[in-house]
Amino acid sequence: MVIEDDMNLAELLKYELMDSGFHVSYFKSGRKAFQKLKSSSPDAIVLDILFEEVEMDGWAILRELKGSADLNEIPVFVSTALDVREKGISLGAKDYLVKPYKPSQLSKVIMHTLLSNGKQAQILIPQAFHGENKG
Repeated sequence: MVIEDDMNLAELLKYELMDSGFHVSYFKSGRKAFQKLKSSSPDAIVLDILFEEVEMDGWAILRELKGSADLNEIPVFVSTALDVREKGISLGAKDYLVKPYKPSQLSKVIMHTLLSNGKQAQILIPQAFHGENKG
């Protein structure tokens, strides 16, 4: 699952991950993404921190995920322009990538993490229901 409000970057990340064999759902709203997480949990999440949406930024999503008994095991990969890696890692992010970075770097860290966790890494993320992929 990619949670990113910059549509151009989200498309770039989505295609990079798809080229690596992953299924990707995309949300530009933290609130909508979190609602989807309650019904279908992905194998990994790529999370931006800053959103235009004020009510639920990336920090709030990360705290909610890590505070949830059902969702706290999902590895979260922060993808942001904010260079505050220590904060992200201390809140439970598996890795913290500061923009700009090569999209292939994201694929590699996700693949490595899933394989380390004993996942097949064939399907990264369940396909989102129709209508949510565009945000």
